[in-house]
Amino acid sequence: MKQIILILINPFTVITFLFFCGLVSSRVKRKIKFYFYGLLFFIISSSPITSTILSYPLINAVETLNDENSNDIHSIIVLTAGIQKNIVGEWMPSINSINRTLLGKSYSEKLYVPLVISGGPTSSEASSEALIIKNYFSLEDSILDQNSKNTYESAKGLSNYCKTEKGPLLLITGEYHRLRSYLSFKSQNCEVLLLKKETKLNLKLFFPSNKGMTLFKNVIYEYIGLVYYFLTNKIKVLVLLDI
Repeated sequence: MKQIILILINPFTVITFLFFCGLVSSRVKRKIKFYFYGLLFFIISSSPITSTILSYPLINAVETLNDENSNDIHSIIVLTAGIQKNIVGEWMPSINSINRTLLGKSYSEKLYVPLVISGGPTSSEASSEALIIKNYFSLEDSILDQNSKNTYESAKGLSNYCKTEKGPLLLITGEYHRLRSYLSFKSQNCEVLLLKKETKLNLKLFFPSNKGMTLFKNVIYEYIGLVYYFLTNKIKVLVLLDI
């Protein structure tokens, strides 16, 4: 289902559809309209500035770590981001999982608090993502949640852990996934904070690129995920009052 959604919201899919409609249209004015809309959508979706603007709430509408609350942190929670096979066929963390774990490990050592890795099995051929990451980094003292396969399950699975820990937990996740993760944990009565993220503006953001299209697709997918979580009550509407 995820792959189907990603194909449908891919800018290339939309642009191809618009140009195809223009190609088969019998009226010249209608052809021009479809070609114009296709070109306009291409420029908008491929310019990184579009994703920068659209992603602002996803990144910033969360409570963040600062000098005043950093000493209150009781644990670091890393949400895994996939696994992959290396050149000899052994399972290892994906680059996103590696980066998140390194960041979580750094703050765990800096703040002298436990590191929690949340990620269940995503392949019948492999162990849980949490266990693979633990073994990859030799994190013998880390706490594992090996049952959760998505953000909602991570929040629900760690809800009891949240109750036993007094004080906020620092949540490490993807850039665009910050808001959905934050609201999911808040919906399970987990007090969480995220790292502060600064957006840097430069001229490159205004030039269309393939990367811009990828970012646009990822942002739209995350908004679809948010809507789905609200509709299925995985995120409770009342938690919005705390933002």
